[in-house]
Amino acid sequence: MSKNNIELSLFGQVLRLYCPPEHQDFLLASAKRLEERVATLKEQSGIIQLEKVLSIVALNLNYELEQEQRKNVENKNVLMSCVQQLDSSLAKFQSSELDSVIIEQENTEK
Repeated sequence: MSKNNIELSLFGQVLRLYCPPEHQDFLLASAKRLEERVATLKEQSGIIQLEKVLSIVALNLNYELEQEQRKNVENKNVLMSCVQQLDSSLAKFQSSELDSVIIEQENTEK
């Protein structure tokens, strides 16, 4: 097996996947968390059909992903607004600094 391939067991099935070595630990940890979420949902809901449980877990994960994406967009908008305010304040400061330099030059020329 190449160093870019990984073999993992998920729900009793062995999967051979391409995965760069630097991401393999993360993939293994993700598979473990997925199995834990499925086991928890099966226990809490009493659903024993793996396909149904996987569908519900997939919907939950997708919902969580979309929530995080919305938060990221909101955070980006807040940061962009802050950057614009800083740019505006800096421009005003530079403008007032330039005005004071011009006034000082006019006073020294007299």
